[in-house]
Amino acid sequence: MNGGRWTVIDSPLGLPQGFIGFCTTGLLGTQRVAQKPLNHRGKLGGETFSALGTRYSLMPVRRIAIIGAGPIGLEAALCAAQAGFDVRVFDRGSIAQNVRDWGHVRLFSPFEMNSSERGREAVRRGPHRAAMPTEGDYVTGREFVERYLFPLSRTPELAGRIHEQAEVFAISRSRHLKGDLIGDPARGHDPFQMLVRTAQGSDEAVQADVVLDCSGTYPHHNWLGAGGIPCVGELACTSRIDYGLPDIIKAERPRFTGKTTLVVGGGYSAASAIVELAAVAAANPATHILWVTRSDQSPPLSRFENDPLTERDRLAARANDLVIAGQQAIKHGHPESCPVKFLPGRVVCAIEYQPQLNKFLVVLDAVAAPLSGAAPRVAQTTEQLIVDNMIANVGYRPDRSLYEELQVHECYATQGPIRLAAALLGERTSADCLSQSSHGASALTNPEPGFFILGAKSYGRDSRFLMRVGLEQVRDVFALLRPETG
Repeated sequence: MNGGRWTVIDSPLGLPQGFIGFCTTGLLGTQRVAQKPLNHRGKLGGETFSALGTRYSLMPVRRIAIIGAGPIGLEAALCAAQAGFDVRVFDRGSIAQNVRDWGHVRLFSPFEMNSSERGREAVRRGPHRAAMPTEGDYVTGREFVERYLFPLSRTPELAGRIHEQAEVFAISRSRHLKGDLIGDPARGHDPFQMLVRTAQGSDEAVQADVVLDCSGTYPHHNWLGAGGIPCVGELACTSRIDYGLPDIIKAERPRFTGKTTLVVGGGYSAASAIVELAAVAAANPATHILWVTRSDQSPPLSRFENDPLTERDRLAARANDLVIAGQQAIKHGHPESCPVKFLPGRVVCAIEYQPQLNKFLVVLDAVAAPLSGAAPRVAQTTEQLIVDNMIANVGYRPDRSLYEELQVHECYATQGPIRLAAALLGERTSADCLSQSSHGASALTNPEPGFFILGAKSYGRDSRFLMRVGLEQVRDVFALLRPETG
């Protein structure tokens, strides 16, 4: 293995047996990264050396590579470091880059649900403890990063372990192809090899014994087309369409003020955009909003009785009220009195950007196959819209190219790991993400020994993921890994 832990055998300096320091090799060269007591169960062996009269033994340590320095990746890294693993985290951007991208959005679950006691305790001991939110706070994405995730990344346990601007391009076994030793646990004796592109633009091969893919699904968006592929003209317009969550109220407000914006999607992200656009319209009545959903449910957001997530319920209620107000305004012949026009049961079938007008021509089709699987309804109308902006909040999908050389058994419907996907599909009776919980370590295993997909990516295209579940997954996986440490 590339790393090890130097364990004290005997010391005239008074260092206790089992006091250790890690030394690792890799992108940053050889370095000492941590010291802490270790119960080594009397297992000594391997290379020895002496310094200042103290004798040490070099014991192998399992190397864990974590992809993604977001909420789940940082939690996994902390857990791995505290368990005595040689752990490194690789992120193609900066700490929690994906969360920063929607930093203006307020989470509708409290801080307690998006952090762990392990993480909070580590931050309390660290240099940024005064900034941490209280457990009941509802923070924005930006506050979540600045007051918790970034301080967590700077705790002593994670010092020197996180490599920013280091993109994991691909993962394989070091000596075996995808088709070798099919389903054979012996593949686990061959370390993983990752191709990592560093901030300096060079490629390096990095080996690990365990890989945790915590890279999430953002920003790998779904497409607008009715069947999940891009609609006609969408590829040419991709750079002009907002597939994420633009900062409508502040940073990007001028782009939406006095303009007509089309929002596509029936979830909470779309609802957030609608509510923010309506706030802009309240100050500038020339601002208009068109809301298209594939479902014909009206109002579009389901609410849950006695919802403990009060911010979620507030958002759903406000978005639904805007829809109802718009429908009533049209019914009574005063469509201008409400800025939101709701267009349910429609799909986007074509987009054309018109540069001379700086507008989009969008074609909608009223054909929509009911989710029950019944025959499609016969199209009655095809509508054309002229809009200034398009926001496509149509969900995200996992980037599976990272592990296409590994033996990963995926669900053909959600593209998540099959065991977890099967458990989730069996729970389709509830649309409430709050009803989700981890399904245990066994649901996260797959035919590739030592490879785990955690966090939002483990749900594939299933949008019911809750950050709390990802934290539970970390706990479950390390309960599985710890018995193998030694």
